[in-house]
Amino acid sequence: MAKKHDRPSLRIILKYILLQLPGQVSFVFIVLLLRQWLEAPVYLAWGLLAFWVGKDLAFFPFLWRFYDPNQYPDRFRMVGRKGVALSRLNPDGYVRVRGERWQAGTAEGQDPVEPGEAIGVVAVDRLKLTVKRCTEDKPPVGK
Repeated sequence: MAKKHDRPSLRIILKYILLQLPGQVSFVFIVLLLRQWLEAPVYLAWGLLAFWVGKDLAFFPFLWRFYDPNQYPDRFRMVGRKGVALSRLNPDGYVRVRGERWQAGTAEGQDPVEPGEAIGVVAVDRLKLTVKRCTEDKPPVGK
């Protein structure tokens, strides 16, 4: 899984800012209310606001890749992934793919898959995977 680029584009920066904006506005509103109710000094309100903005700026270098849908194009793709059967698939059962437990069924015309056997994902229908027994190093493709 090769990444596309090492620097965020202007579009990614704007997306990050716009998605942080509701939290910033809410925080300003809360600080203003607390300042009024508790009669806190102005420097405390400005300090809290600077901390909140600084937090978002400090996290941006670590988070910007998740705002870029092209950074890792196959990040969410399930077809072609390998896994292991957790229960007997005859035809339905459970598998573990990429560390997550999924409901799965065997592809049409396939023999039952026993627990512990390697499987490969050949299709996805909503939250149910269609799998085939995987006997090679590379996963099966297609139905």
